[in-house]
Amino acid sequence: MRTVVLAYHEIGAASLQEAIRSGLNVVAVFTHRDDPAEGGWYANVARIAAEHGIPVHAPEKIDHPIWLERIRAMKPELLMSFHYRNMVGAKIRALFPAGCINLHSALLPKYRGRAPINWVLVNGETETGVTIHHMVDKSDAGDIIAQRKVAIGVDDNARSLTARMAKESAAILAEVIPLIKSGKAQRTPQDESKATVMGKRTAADGQMHWTKSAKELRNLVRAVTHPWPGAFTFAGTRKIMVWRSRVVEGTGQPGEVLSSSPLVIACSQGALEIQEGQGPDGVWSSGVQLAQDMNLLPRMRLGARATASKRKRTSVLILGVNGFIGSQLSERILNDEGFEVYGMDLNSENLGELMQHPRFHFVEGDISINRDWVEYHVRKCDVILPLVAIATPIEYVRNPLRVFELDFEENLRVIRDCVRYGKRLVFPSTSEVYGMCTDELFDEETSPLVTGPIHRQRWIYSASKQLLDRVIWAYGMQRGLRFSLFRPFNWIGPRLDSLDSARIGSSRAITQLILNLVEGTPILLVDGGTQRRCFTDVDEGIEGLFRIIENKNAVCDGRIFNIGNPDNEASIKELAESLVESFERHPLRSCYPPFAGFQQIESSAYYGAGYEDVQHRRPSIRNAQTIIGWTPKIPTAVSVERTLDWFLQQHARENGLTPPSAVASTRPAKAPKTVRA
Repeated sequence: MRTVVLAYHEIGAASLQEAIRSGLNVVAVFTHRDDPAEGGWYANVARIAAEHGIPVHAPEKIDHPIWLERIRAMKPELLMSFHYRNMVGAKIRALFPAGCINLHSALLPKYRGRAPINWVLVNGETETGVTIHHMVDKSDAGDIIAQRKVAIGVDDNARSLTARMAKESAAILAEVIPLIKSGKAQRTPQDESKATVMGKRTAADGQMHWTKSAKELRNLVRAVTHPWPGAFTFAGTRKIMVWRSRVVEGTGQPGEVLSSSPLVIACSQGALEIQEGQGPDGVWSSGVQLAQDMNLLPRMRLGARATASKRKRTSVLILGVNGFIGSQLSERILNDEGFEVYGMDLNSENLGELMQHPRFHFVEGDISINRDWVEYHVRKCDVILPLVAIATPIEYVRNPLRVFELDFEENLRVIRDCVRYGKRLVFPSTSEVYGMCTDELFDEETSPLVTGPIHRQRWIYSASKQLLDRVIWAYGMQRGLRFSLFRPFNWIGPRLDSLDSARIGSSRAITQLILNLVEGTPILLVDGGTQRRCFTDVDEGIEGLFRIIENKNAVCDGRIFNIGNPDNEASIKELAESLVESFERHPLRSCYPPFAGFQQIESSAYYGAGYEDVQHRRPSIRNAQTIIGWTPKIPTAVSVERTLDWFLQQHARENGLTPPSAVASTRPAKAPKTVRA
């Protein structure tokens, strides 16, 4: 059976060897270039392939059209992936008539995603395993062929567990490959209710927080011990690597040195003895010698790195701070003591209690008029978010020039200020830039950006944003601009537009639907409401955006992120039906007229002659998952209920439909802190 193998690292090497031994005709091996920072301790997949005369390739993107054609020319039958780090898209998978099989180092559906061996140790699991499963669009979610359990010993660390997992991987493949070759392999769907998804781990995740229990910290140490980056703490400004430890008895303040011989540190529960480690000089030594060399004495405190002065807060400038995203993002940012927010907008009705927050600074103004203020604050602040934009489809048709002037020209001035003053830009791109792309999943790196003909003015918003994306990218390449682009996919939640904007047709779809319910008018389904979108809860969207702003270890620099929920795909009609269901059971339902039903309408009659639409818009979120560890989980029904509840509560208060005490929400969802107009 002509087989293409994707493999990397220790388990990949052991699995490749077994695939060859089991008689698969491996026609090509795809792997990754070794990372010098990892020390090269693991078996080399490329070397094994070369020893057997198998062609080896290490492309940056295996789904590039060039590689797609090269793989097709190999006339392969079967694809097998062993610890290959990249997802395999549908176009590649379609080339393999015998199937696409992946080996995952965990007992699926638990511990999907990156670094499962490290995560099971961090979490103190006593059992893990190896799973052979079919590949699908969603990471590690395909039907299971076979599993093998692996016990985790109390003294296991990442290195020892990896070695045993490599052996078990070869063993299970020896059993499964003959079944795959004969077409007799079983398929068992995964139980999605038991699925857990773990994100990428970085070296920074090794920091020891002594407020955790001794058991938790020991688990961390063994999960990231050499040759992984290691667990670490600080004595003042001096970094201490911890390579081996054990739980002992002891009480004290978290991080307090209880003893220097042995070196024992108090935790929130119990104490941790550091058995082996490294000080700033890099010499590997016992805990006792480490304490001697660094003069660690009882009652000293270990913890976060000390600084000579109080750490300067990161200042974030948000233009359009009163909007749907800006107001809620400000709340999230200010939950972190390390940030302050400067904001400008035309009004402040959504800002509520933020106006009294000591780290929130607001000025009422217009970016097209108050240009000196904007330039001064770009120069003053660390991170710049220009959120000012016209982002409602009907306005693209009604006022295309205003869309261009505000969304492109005014934002370009801000971008150039960021370049001039060397500031980091976090720019709101949009899912609209993909236009009428036909890809099943819209990918930030590979999907084409396709718009319609010139007379379809609906695409002026998409074109304006796309051109800004390209300008920002060019400034990054040629002028060193630090930037991150994020593309929201149909965020919904409280503060989305207003019912007044819906009355003039200038709102997003769900707000218009809620207005129809409130006023007892028919819900208009434009072109039958068949267009499908992926709805994302604003709370989860904001969390993803905050991580981009936070930018730990600068991992977001020069990257583009889709921020959407690919699992929440629904048509506009389905959205409307869900909204009606939620409306009918809402405590305020009796205050409003009967439901007037649905009415279909052509898009040209609703939006005007310059409108055009796309049937689907589903994001790939691989970048968000792997780079910032963001995976959305809130289902659309919950977000719809939250959004409806906020609008109805607000409308009831404004119109005196019921006393305020009687309209307190019975929903489990988070209610706004203040009454907003």
